[in-house]
Amino acid sequence: MSNPVSPPRPTASALRRASWPGSEMRVGDAERSAVADRLAKHFSDGRLDETEFSDRLDRAMRAKTMADLTGLLADLPEDTPVLGPVGGRRHQRKMLQIQLERERVRLRYERREQRNAERRQRWYTLRWLPLFVLLLVAAVVVAHTLTHSIGTWIVLGLIVFVWLRHRTSGGNGSS
Repeated sequence: MSNPVSPPRPTASALRRASWPGSEMRVGDAERSAVADRLAKHFSDGRLDETEFSDRLDRAMRAKTMADLTGLLADLPEDTPVLGPVGGRRHQRKMLQIQLERERVRLRYERREQRNAERRQRWYTLRWLPLFVLLLVAAVVVAHTLTHSIGTWIVLGLIVFVWLRHRTSGGNGSS
């Protein structure tokens, strides 16, 4: 069972194909753009997922030689010329639509994450509310009991009396 690595590195056959005369020639922006266009086509056809497309596109833009560019397309079908001129306005419009769709997906993801973070913050803040209400009710019950119960006042009075008597007797016994 094979586990595909994203994105695949050039295979031996791809390197052999890359060893044609001129494979070590430096590439220009036009060649990089052509490979980027092919990658975008494969991405729009569903042959590449978003992470593979992004990684390969970055590698294409950093490519120095023709061999670097060929390795990026080694495992993809040859439905268009390997290195052709950049398409016209129609192709540019299509590329802009792809970029726009990627931005929309990214924005949707960021908004969803922001909403989830806000929900977590609300839940974190509200989880203390029942404890606060319980403490408030307990304080009201204790205050009500202390102000309306004669027994409580008698017990408090006895405690104060014993404390004062003990205090005065302790002071006289030490002299």
